[in-house]
Amino acid sequence: MKKILIRLDKVSKAFGKNNVIKDFSLDVYEGEFLTLLGPSGCGKTTVLRLISGLETVTKGKVYIDSVDVTDIDATKREVNTIFQNLALFPKMTVVENISFGLKMKKIPPNEINKRVKSIIKLVKLEGLENRYPNELSGGQQQRVAIARGIIMNPKVLLLDESLCSLDLKLKKSMQVELKKIQKKLGITFIYVTHAQDEALSMSDRIVVINNGKIEQIDSPENIYQHPNSVFVADFIGEANIIDAKVLDNKDSLKLSYFNDQVICINTIEEFNIGETIKLVIRPENVIVSKEDKKGILGKITGITYEGDSTKLSIELNNEIMIDARIVDKDTFDEDDIVYIRFSKNFIVPLRNRYEK
Repeated sequence: MKKILIRLDKVSKAFGKNNVIKDFSLDVYEGEFLTLLGPSGCGKTTVLRLISGLETVTKGKVYIDSVDVTDIDATKREVNTIFQNLALFPKMTVVENISFGLKMKKIPPNEINKRVKSIIKLVKLEGLENRYPNELSGGQQQRVAIARGIIMNPKVLLLDESLCSLDLKLKKSMQVELKKIQKKLGITFIYVTHAQDEALSMSDRIVVINNGKIEQIDSPENIYQHPNSVFVADFIGEANIIDAKVLDNKDSLKLSYFNDQVICINTIEEFNIGETIKLVIRPENVIVSKEDKKGILGKITGITYEGDSTKLSIELNNEIMIDARIVDKDTFDEDDIVYIRFSKNFIVPLRNRYEK
């Protein structure tokens, strides 16, 4: 059984009359990489600050390793935080930045040297020990901040949008490095981001937050393939979300959509006959053909080359737009008349609930 390292028990946080977090409960397991994901203003950074003690709880309890730390000062909690701006000391070298916390705790110099040397090797900063932050690249500065955070052996490392300032290629590289470091050390990481690619590539579990509440907690694969709300489906990746009506629910779910189209899908969810629901279809699960006239007629109105794939924007006769994703960009041209079908094994039916 996994050990619960962080527990938020019905936590709420209000700033004046604005309730940012409402009855928020969450268990974080020892050694996991957990990501808090959501749009700007959803409350994810506030959750991080409540764990760290940088914000006080309005209602509820915060536990770290089974100890109630709700009213304990931030400096006495066994967590470290890496902020978005990294907060490196500009007049200190790499070694001085990394060792600063150890010196404040009056760790013996020999022990400091040993731990700094080990951490510098781990984060690949060899040869840069005597440089100052302004002499480092963005990725190198990021490594210094990570090293400074983990050298104190915290029970939890909190990271607030820590990769957002890096260029795309460096960000992808740092995602891999950060995950490797976390797995090697076994420290619990709680990472805050609004970037879906970061959450999907690094996390053991993702907590999707909307308006101060948890929409879904699950693995990256399940969050993407089996969203439990229209908000999650629309926020994570790209999705076609269409209206459908339940015709039958006995052996399988029989649905009508686009007025005259009928499809049967298997689902464990229960829906009522006559109920209007939403169908979520990812663009890669839209099958496009020039010959399959059993499909739904449409016209390609846009083609977007995206490197490893190409996105097709297709307008159907009922003026509904559908996005499809294909590998071979030379198969279709703009204004082509095509027919589409949906891979029914990848259709997710959801109740019509969508809170902005």
